[in-house]
Amino acid sequence: MSWSPEIQPFAERVVESARRLVEGHAVLSHSQHGNISIRLPDSNRFLLTGVGALADLQTTDLALLSTDGDILDGQIGPASNEIIQMHAAVYRRRPDINGIVHTHSPYVTSFAIANKPIEPTYEAMVRFDINEAVPVAAYGARGSERSVSNIIDVVNDTNKAVLLANHGLLAFDDTLEKATHLVFVLEEAAQFSLMANVIGGAQALPPEAIRQTQERRVEFERAGVVSADDE
Repeated sequence: MSWSPEIQPFAERVVESARRLVEGHAVLSHSQHGNISIRLPDSNRFLLTGVGALADLQTTDLALLSTDGDILDGQIGPASNEIIQMHAAVYRRRPDINGIVHTHSPYVTSFAIANKPIEPTYEAMVRFDINEAVPVAAYGARGSERSVSNIIDVVNDTNKAVLLANHGLLAFDDTLEKATHLVFVLEEAAQFSLMANVIGGAQALPPEAIRQTQERRVEFERAGVVSADDE
């Protein structure tokens, strides 16, 4: 199966996201399990990985779905069939979201298994607009209506990730590339927080520090690239 010229570029972006995660090694579990989706510009369709592992993903391994969760083209394996509504529900809840990544990243999943939110302790979280604790969605059996409703219960208008209790991570952003990068940022944050807890406890950034960090980021972004010629 080949995708239309309209859809093919989006399928290639999903494959590139999978490549980045697989080559990132430590951000995936040993099984390299995960799933990725990207919303199409018409806003009511998305591509989803139809297989359970991200290694060697091809564009032909994707399926096209509606945001209601109906399969429009391609095929979905049993493992991915269970998570269709997990992706579709987030797209329905958040029209600003265009990419979603689910992983069992080891350190992040440790927080999920402990049912503990990840507080904004690591400056990089704030730099990438995670300025509130990453909440935990209460456990629900994979693919059940309860699991989906529990996710939507903790997705608000601004957050970009949720922990799935006893399961893993769901990261989302306005582009798939940003959502993919969030997996790396959150895995680092979880690792550093766990290490900090060994020596006295990770300290969350106070609201004023979060505000200042975001303001400085914006200032440098507005300044753009600086070169020797500018001096």
